[in-house]
Amino acid sequence: MTDAKQAVQDLTVIYGAEQVKAAASALLGAAARQIPAEHFRVIGAQILADTVAQLDASVDDILNKGDQREAAYGNKADLLKERYTLENQIKLEESTAIMEGLKPDGKSVEWNSVTYPFSNDMARDAFRRTVSSESRKRLAEVEGELAALEVTASIARDGWEKAVQASDSVRAKAFVQARLLQYLAGAN
Repeated sequence: MTDAKQAVQDLTVIYGAEQVKAAASALLGAAARQIPAEHFRVIGAQILADTVAQLDASVDDILNKGDQREAAYGNKADLLKERYTLENQIKLEESTAIMEGLKPDGKSVEWNSVTYPFSNDMARDAFRRTVSSESRKRLAEVEGELAALEVTASIARDGWEKAVQASDSVRAKAFVQARLLQYLAGAN
């Protein structure tokens, strides 16, 4: 190392300190430049490594939340199909029971060997609900399952949106770091 030191001193004597520094800067380029201390908290080696790790983690998080979001809908299509089928089945059951069991006087209806009053709106509604009670119970269960799916889907959507927002923050931080590095690389 003393030979190198001696060579630099000899060059300094012959060409002057400023010309030796300029030549060294030209040879070493950006590697010779020092990063100002105030920038270390933004572009220090560990900070940059942390940002890369955060970017990787945010991508994984978004993908996981996206999968959860898709899974949250589960069998919604099947449940919707069953709901529409049940609604139509209820209408058919009720109309069939009325058409087949309505007495000629129009004030009563017979269904399953039982005669029901059919003289006012309240009695007609009660009869219709009695006729379709099993289908109505299943329809209520299906609608409950659909409501539960909506809640689960809403929670999954919120989680996904939160992951995207967090990722946007990390990407903004990485953008600032990249721009600062570009600025410093181009600075003389």
